[in-house]
Parts: sequence; structure tokens; C-alpha cells
Amino acid sequence: MAMSLNGMIARPNNEEDFLSEDTWLEWLRWVREVGCVIFGRKTYEVVKGYGEESLRDLKGIKIVVVSSQKDYKVAEGFELVSSPQEALKVLEKGGFKVAVLTGGDILDSAFVKAGLIDEIVLNVEPVVVGEGIPLFSSSLFDLKLKLQETKKLNDDLIQLHYQVSGKPGKVSQFSLKENR
Repeated sequence: MAMSLNGMIARPNNEEDFLSEDTWLEWLRWVREVGCVIFGRKTYEVVKGYGEESLRDLKGIKIVVVSSQKDYKVAEGFELVSSPQEALKVLEKGGFKVAVLTGGDILDSAFVKAGLIDEIVLNVEPVVVGEGIPLFSSSLFDLKLKLQETKKLNDDLIQLHYQVSGKPGKVSQFSLKENR
């Protein structure tokens, strides 16, 4: 995923105008290396909205879109499923052992809660976005991480690579502390 310094992946209207071309190119490199990607419906719509060139960039990549809308239409060659588990089953049947998850916040949180994420790679853009969509939706869980690598992608853009170091923990709503 890519996010602002303060953890926003998009503006409230789903615009990602603060994300750089370098982030897109790094994401494409990862997706091409792995061969598949899982989108949430809204993220799929954003990428589709970038135009035909963006979809051409994804040619040859297995794309699974997760949506609770059973009658939602995806582009030819893309597959629609209704859950994180179903997305992984589809990819497993296709011979994939690793998948790139490019949420949004609701899907990212669903994968975490199901214990289906083992790594998190974040490109941190050099911008603070005052209001927007966070990396994970408001939800009661903790996810312990261990930093594996930091990489400077350009003069201003960094990449953080974490390994998940345990199952997601459930947090009592009474023990939550605001940490924003």
C-alpha cells in the first residue's frame, strides 16, 4: 500500500492525487513479480478510473476483486469474489502462493482480522493529508509487526517492510487509546 505520512491511503472522495508516480511504478513492479493482486471494490474503481493505460499496465496479472455486491460487474479477465478467504482460494487454484493485497481500508482490516496477512509493505509519501481514508478501517484489533527493511525509493519517498509477528489480537474497547 501507499499512504501519506499520517496514514491516509486516499482522500474522503477516494482520490489518490497525493500518491506519486514512483509509488505506482514500485507497486507495479511488486504486482508483476508476484503475478496477482487482490482489490477491494472501491480501490478497483479508483484504478479503473485512471483510464485504459492503467488497466493495460496490469495486463497478464491475475486480478481478484472482493465485493459484498454479488451483481457487481468487473472487467473481462478479472474475477469477483465475496470474501478474503474466497479470494485466496481462487488464487491458490491458479497456482499462486503469494498475493498482493491492495485493499482499501475495509478489505485490509478484514484480511487482518481473519489472520490472512503475513507481511505489510508501505510506501510512505512525503505529505500529510488532513482528512481521508486510513490504511485500516476503525476496528478493534492489534497487529504486532517486526520491521524487516526500510528502503529509500527516491529523495522523499520511503518504503517500510514489516513481517507480521503474531496473530491479530482483539482489543477491549475500554482499553483503546487514541493514537492519532
